[in-house]
This record gives sequence, structure tokens and C-alpha cells, in this order.
Amino acid sequence: MFIIRLDGVPVEFELYPKDHLRLVVNWTLERALNNVTYEIQVSRSENFQLIECINVSIGYQENGELFHTWTWTSKLPLQCVDHSVRMRCIYNFSSVCNWSSWHTLPGAEEHNVLQMFPYEEVLQEGTELLLCCVAPRGAHITSATFDQTQYPLIHVSSQVRAIAVAHLNTTNGWGVSTKCYDSQGNENDSTNYVTFLPQKPKNLSCETEDLRVWNCTWQPGRPSEIDGEHVYTLLVQDTDYEKKCEDSWCSFQPSSFLHDYNVTVLVTTSLGHIAENIRFPSLDRVFPVANSLSVKPNVTEAVLSWTVEGNFTKIPVVCQVQTYPEAHIMDIEQIQDSVLRFVCQLECLKPSTQYRVKVRCGVSGKTWGRWNDTSIFTTYPVVVVDVWRTIKHHSTGRSLVVVWKTNSSGSQSDVESYDVRLQGGNVLNITMEDGGGGLQQRITAESQTEFLIGQEGCSVSVRAIVRVGSSIPSLINIPPSQYTEEQITPKRLVGSGAQAGFALSWAEEARAVCGYTVEWCHKRPGASASANALLCHPSELRWEKVEGHSTTSLSLPPGGFVGGFRYAFSVFGCREDGYHLIETLVGYSQEHRPTTVPEIQSSPVVTSSSVRLKWSFPEDSPQHPGFITGYLVTVKDDGQLSNQSQHSQRISVDDPGRKMVMVSGLRESARYSFCIQACTTAGPGPHSCRSFETSPDYTLFMAKILIPLAFLLGCCVLLWPHWKRVRNTLVEIFTHTASVSVKIVELDSSLYETSERIRTLKVEECLCCDLEVVDMGCPRSEERPFLLYQNDDSSGRPSLVTPPPGYCCGTELLDDLWDDPHDLDGRERCLSDICNFTYSPTATEVSFVTASFSSDTVPQQPQQQPQSSAMMGYVTSAAFPSMS
Repeated sequence: MFIIRLDGVPVEFELYPKDHLRLVVNWTLERALNNVTYEIQVSRSENFQLIECINVSIGYQENGELFHTWTWTSKLPLQCVDHSVRMRCIYNFSSVCNWSSWHTLPGAEEHNVLQMFPYEEVLQEGTELLLCCVAPRGAHITSATFDQTQYPLIHVSSQVRAIAVAHLNTTNGWGVSTKCYDSQGNENDSTNYVTFLPQKPKNLSCETEDLRVWNCTWQPGRPSEIDGEHVYTLLVQDTDYEKKCEDSWCSFQPSSFLHDYNVTVLVTTSLGHIAENIRFPSLDRVFPVANSLSVKPNVTEAVLSWTVEGNFTKIPVVCQVQTYPEAHIMDIEQIQDSVLRFVCQLECLKPSTQYRVKVRCGVSGKTWGRWNDTSIFTTYPVVVVDVWRTIKHHSTGRSLVVVWKTNSSGSQSDVESYDVRLQGGNVLNITMEDGGGGLQQRITAESQTEFLIGQEGCSVSVRAIVRVGSSIPSLINIPPSQYTEEQITPKRLVGSGAQAGFALSWAEEARAVCGYTVEWCHKRPGASASANALLCHPSELRWEKVEGHSTTSLSLPPGGFVGGFRYAFSVFGCREDGYHLIETLVGYSQEHRPTTVPEIQSSPVVTSSSVRLKWSFPEDSPQHPGFITGYLVTVKDDGQLSNQSQHSQRISVDDPGRKMVMVSGLRESARYSFCIQACTTAGPGPHSCRSFETSPDYTLFMAKILIPLAFLLGCCVLLWPHWKRVRNTLVEIFTHTASVSVKIVELDSSLYETSERIRTLKVEECLCCDLEVVDMGCPRSEERPFLLYQNDDSSGRPSLVTPPPGYCCGTELLDDLWDDPHDLDGRERCLSDICNFTYSPTATEVSFVTASFSSDTVPQQPQQQPQSSAMMGYVTSAAFPSMS
């Protein structure tokens, strides 16, 4: 404490640090001075380096206040260097008094070790930091780092250097490291922490459940990673209640005489403090809670009870009950007692249904409290027994098998046993007890029973015994033995080709006053499709009842049906005396390919070009995995196996009752394979194959003989009027000596064999064995000479003449052919040596040929002019028999 004078007035003057950055200046006057402005200066180091100058105005003070205080915040830590303060006063903005002397707050004492400031301090986020390093005697600062980053040094004094960090970021609980280095090789480090200013709590709320303890909650806001940095304090005004709290809640004891509360939550950190306040009427924040909730369910109702604990004397409390899935809410008032007790009955519930129920309470006329935890309960089930029967007739009586199924809203385990009663009729086997209203039998583990009855009609009822009672009895009437079911032709069900259940429909019956029942035999998945569909164990018996005589359809889901198995559905009409069969439907949930092969007849009707094939197959058998829609016949030529796809044919038979097919267009004396497959909508099944050979075709051989004979016969008919002349010409042409060797014509082998068999023609008897005419082109005239017959030649011999240009096709013969017969050295002239010759179909050449081969008996023909169109010639080959 220093004593200074301001304008002759003694003043007590004091300096002290509030923290490492804030400097507090206090002064006290001996007498009051009004309308005075104090000018205050702050300097650093021993040289009094001025760093701050500020005016502090104090107005007129009626109470004559004598104590004043002023706080100055430094950017450089106060420990780094000396800080000095002086002041003076100014009256009415004109009169200025003298400066006081400097009063100094000393910095760090000079030591022989390296020092740095701030040290282990909590710094504010986002501010600028000046960090100083104080060198020991005889040394100076060389460098400094902040968070491993080196910054330029700032001169503060001869022994003090500083660095400036522009923006501080929040650190975690480990803080941030700073280091200083001096010229003597010394090093010093420090850890500082950076955080944010305290934040005001949000959503502050206080409430009580039992008027014994008040609970206040709030949202603390941004969490700090520095442990213990934030301190929360709860203050209740008008009381001396003050309590340290958790980060987000606190509690306090109520004051009975207070009806309104004023609560404050104070948040304090090393950087400052902040508060949040709430004021509320006490009854507006009372929220009772339902405890000990219990439920006693039944089939369609349930009883709920709970309690509300607390100091609710003369305070009206009401509760609400909400149930799911109906979402029903009802209000319940209290039953006055030391502990509030509530009872509620829920009605109109569904059997075997799981419900969720919750309760909330509140002061009457005020806001409701929170819902308590949801309680779950399940109502008891309703059990309905569905009864069916099968009847088998015997010579001594009837076997009645009664089967039933339980349609329970719960599980099957809820049923303890079944009570079976039979009324009327004559029971032949004594397996039932007299229950007063008829014969009675108790069944525990089974869902069927069997007994013998007489010829009279009777009725059977079954009811289920459950934990909370019994179900309503289910009754079925059994008609008398005079009733016999007629043989009904089954109707086929057309499926969709996929396993999609069944859609059943039948004709309406007027006498079916109580509806219909559809019965079938259930086969488990994996059952063999070849199993007998007509045999059904009672445990496999299934049925569905249809209410109303006008409803004549039923859809069955695919879950319980096996593909490839034929199901038979029997439709019974419910009449007054019992059930009667009215229709039978058969079908498949999914058809498969056949598994049975057809049997082919071993002796078909075979011709040279066709085979009539027959087979046998039980197309109506119920063991088939699908309805037989027809057959597929495949024919393969065994003699042309190199490419079977081109030598096979398929024949489809769409009528399953037709087991015969005629295959035509086959080759003679060929072997064919015939394969037959039965078909369903799923495709063909396995095949059965047999091979057969077609017979030879003799008509072809006959055609090869008859056609030439017919041709010769026609020629003879045409030439008959000119026979004598032709005969002389032919004899002259085709006669030859006996020494000439003529090769016998090689006939076609088949024609020759046929001719030899029927002995109709021999080669030796043929006068003209072969005649071949071939169309040829005309050679050029300059290549070789031609022989042309000249009519004006007196010698009667042809002369060698070169044809004119454009003339075509003269007759070509060997040169020595036309030699005089007297020049042949005594050899006999033989025209039969001619094997072939060329001639043109003109009149000139024809005359030439005629003249060359004519005898004296053949008259000469007049010469004709050549046809201009004869541009092509012919080649004729002839073989002549020798003449004696």
C-alpha cells in the first residue's frame, strides 16, 4: 500500500496481479472528489516503457464513495518484466493535477536458470499469446518454440525475449508444449492449456415426481477436454441452498413454504463464470410416476393396477392408460390412501393378442408427466375345434373315424385335452363312457379317434379343454347307413404349369344348406409321386370348410402340396342329415415329366414305304406325375447314321387315348428305329425304342421292263403301215457276216435279273441291240474334208466335196471306207465294219446315208435341200448282228 496525493488529497494506492495477465489497481481517497477523471499510465521494464494510457471517469457520487478500482489486462505475462503504474486527476476537463510517482509490480526475480512464462496456465481460445523467455545472468535468449514451431523473437528487455502466437486453438487434456533456448545451451519447456470461455447452460428445467426431491437438468453445451475445468453450482434464491453439481443435473430439497422457485445454475472456469436462471410455480412442475404396474389378462379383457408414491396430501392426481395396438387411452382417478392406488379394467381386447400398455400421471389440471416403461401382456387364446369324419362300410357295421383340428388364436400347447361326445346311434365297441348327455371320451395327445357304429345316424361333438376353461363344442352329423355315395367321375383341374396351389370350384347344390367341405390327402414334401393317391391315412387327411351354399370356390395356397403328385379333392355338401359327396376334382400343383415308358407292339404292319406302329400305355393311372397329354414318336433311319438330325422325324400324337401311328415315306429294305415317349405339360418322359425293316419294292423292277416294252410296242404300231419297206432297209443296214464279233450289250443288273427270271427277252434274239443319238457341235470346214453325196455323179459314188462357208456338219467317215470294193485285195466288202458315223439331219445327208447303205431293192429317194436350221449334228452308234 502506497500513499500518494492527488491535488493535495492523500490517496492510498495499491497494485497486485489478479492472474498472470490482469493487473488490479485500487485507490482510496480521504475525501470525495466528484466529476473527476483519472488518467492512468502503464509502463514496462526498468526504463518505464509506456505501453498503455487510459482515462477512468467517475461521475457525481451521492453517497460519497471513496474506494475505486481498475483492472488492466496485459498481453505479455506480468511475470516476464516489471510493470509500473502512475495516475493524475483532471477536474471539469480543464484543471489537471500533477502525476503521481511510479508504482511498480516487479516481474520474475533474476535467477541463474532459464525461465519462461506463462507456465502451466489455462489460456483462452482464439486470443493472441505473448510468450516470454527470461535468460539467466550472463546469457541471452537464442530461440523459442510453440507446439514444435519456432517463432521470431521480440525484444522486451536486455534479458527478456518474447514470441507472438496469433491464434490459439483448443487443446486436449495433454495441453500444448512451449520451449526456450539460451546462449549457454540451457533449455526449458512448459505446458499450457487452451480452452474456451464458460458457456451458459441451455434448457434448464426443474421438476419433481414425489414432491420430496426436486431434480434440475440442463444441457452443458460444448464439452471441455480439460478435466475439472468447468464447475457447476446450483443456487436457490431466498434460501441459503448452494450445491456443487454434476455437468448436466442437480437436485435439491424442497421448501414447504415456497410455492414458487427461483433457481440459478452457475458455471465457473479459470477464464470466468456465467449463470442461467429459471423461475417456476411448484405445482406446474410436479409429474407423478406410476409404479408397480401389474396386469392380469383374460380372453378379451385385462385388469391393470399401479401405485403413485409421494407427498401428495390434498393434491389431486389423475392417470392415463394407453394400450397398443388399439392405441386406446382412458383416464383413471385415484383411490385416496397413504399410497395412491389405481385400478383399471381393459375391455374389448382380442384373444391371443400381445398388447403393450403404459401409464402416465399428473396433477389435475396441470401438464401430464412422462409415460412409464411399457409393460407387455398377452390375452388368453380362443380355441375353435373343426371336426371332420371318414366312414368305411363293413358287413357288420360302419367304421367311423373322427378327426379334428384346433383353430386356436394361441399355440397348440394351450390345449390340455379334448372332450369327444357321441349322441344317438348304436356304438358297437365300448370305448366311451356315459356322460349323461351321451357317450363321452377324453382324448389328450391325439387329434383323432375311431369306433364302430351301427346303421342309424348320429352326431359327434368335440371341444377343447384349455387352462381358462373350454372351447365351444364343434358338432358334425353322421348320416344313416342308407346313404351311399354315388360314383362320381372326377374332373380334371387345369394347372398353370408352376407350383401355385389350387383354385377349386364346383357346381352349386341347392340342398347344401350349411355349406361345403373340401377333403384331400396331404402329402409331405419329399413324398414319392408314385405313391397311391387313393390311399390316405387319417393323419394325412386335410379339409377346408366353406360357409354358405352359394360360395362354390376355394383357393388353396401352394405351401402344403408336393409337385408331381396327383391330388384328389372330394367336395361334400352339408345337408340336414350330414355331409354328402357331390363332386371330385383331381389335379397337380406342378406337373412333372412321365416316369413310365410305353410298351411297343412287337409285330407292326410293315410295307416297303410305311410302318403302322402300335403301343400300350396306362394313360389314366393316378401314379403318373402329370396328366398324359399325348405321345412323341421319333423315327430314325439306321442306315444313314452319319447325320441323324437330317434323317429323323418326330410325330406328335395329341390324343392320349390314341396309341397307333402310321409312319410313311420310308425307304424300301431299310431299317428304322422307332422311339415313343409319353408327354405331360412338363415335357416328354423316358422313351421306349424298337427297330423294324421295311420290305423290298418289286414294282420298280417291273417298271424298268414294262416301260421299254411299251416304247417298242408303240414304235411297232407307228411303223406297221411301212413295215415292208422299213424291213428291207433295216435288213440291208444291219446284216453282217458271221465272223463279226459283236459284244453283247451290258444291261442294268436289276433289269437283266428281272429279264432272266421272267424269260421274256434274250440278248441273242435282238436284231438291233443299241442305238444312241448324241447332239454334237459342228467342226470347222477347214479342219477336215467332208463327204457329200452328189446326185449328178454318174458313177453313183460319193465324191469328196468341201462344203461352202456356213455349211454345217457333213458326214465323217474313214477314207478307206469308200474305196472300191474291187480294190480290197479280194476281201469281201463288209459294210458291217462301220461302228459309228456322223451325219447331219438334213435331207441331203439322209439321202446320202440311204444311198450308201441301200441294196438294189431299196428305191432311191429324191434329194432334199438342207434345212437352214440344222446347225447341230448327231452321232449315232450302232452294233449289227452278223448275217450268214
